[in-house]
Amino acid sequence: MKKYFSYIVVIIALAVAAAWFIKNQSKGTINEREGNFSVKDKNEISKIILTETDKQSIEISNANGLWMVNGKYAAREDMIENLLDVAVRVTSLCPVPSAAHDNVIRSLMTHHVRVEIFDKNNKPLKSYWVGGPTTDGQNTFMLLEDEGQPASRPHMTYIPGFKGYLSPRFETDVETWRTRALFNYKEEEIKSLRVEYTSDEKNSFTLTKITADSFAVSPTNEKFRINDSYQQKYIHQYLSFYSSIYVEAFMNDLDNKDSIIKSIHFSTITITETDSSVNKVKLYRMPVNKRSKMQYDANGNPMAYDIDHFFASIHDDKDLALVQYYTCGTLLRNYKDFFFKPTATK
Repeated sequence: MKKYFSYIVVIIALAVAAAWFIKNQSKGTINEREGNFSVKDKNEISKIILTETDKQSIEISNANGLWMVNGKYAAREDMIENLLDVAVRVTSLCPVPSAAHDNVIRSLMTHHVRVEIFDKNNKPLKSYWVGGPTTDGQNTFMLLEDEGQPASRPHMTYIPGFKGYLSPRFETDVETWRTRALFNYKEEEIKSLRVEYTSDEKNSFTLTKITADSFAVSPTNEKFRINDSYQQKYIHQYLSFYSSIYVEAFMNDLDNKDSIIKSIHFSTITITETDSSVNKVKLYRMPVNKRSKMQYDANGNPMAYDIDHFFASIHDDKDLALVQYYTCGTLLRNYKDFFFKPTATK
């Protein structure tokens, strides 16, 4: 018996080692799989659904190269870039430590955003829950789903090279996701452009394309026609202003939205594109309010209107937005400005 004892010891030791290896290899494989949140190629992604705990949900989808929100609105390019950046680069730092596991799970159950990512064939690529930040604000708690079932342990995640948590990139508010582009045109995309001043017809004008690189300028009322040569350089400069004009915010939650839209507007800008689609924007002077920077004029008299902002009615009066005079002021030219030195209207 003694001569076999050493062999028995060796066999037992090998069995224990094998069991330990299998157990730890399996655990490591599970942890690795449960921490695999990223999609390999962002070009695979065609749709992302974000659902908050309270069931508020939005769908971000790619329609012929244009990202849309709920199939109705063009999405903000910066937010799309940030979301796709997370989708392909999010990395697990480590599983949540055992001591913090229950608290993190309770927090995730209380509030999270469920993220579902699909490919061009509507096949699920990834699904996970996004929670809040870690204590230091540098990582984000996430819980992967595997075949519809939550993983056994949440992970602390991050994007290499980025400092901060990722939760804000999973916003579910439609108004936040919608593009704020008011005008975003190249000159060659414009067929005609009309600027009308409700109380100043003399300064209203229309620009109409006559060749690939030239436009004719005319008054909206012939009695104000200027019999002189207009300057193409002024026209080209003016049209370049329409390449990047954005609203500051949507104001659709204002109680008096409808009354503002029905009131007398200050100016209307109408662009007809080369494909004959029309973009009409009506600008309204905004009454002075408690947030207005200037409440009184130089003589101490109360100001009637905010000098820094306009209201803008867009999308066939479906939306009301806030625009800055600093942004839109360059568009408020006068008919005569295309003949002489341009001056902005205020």
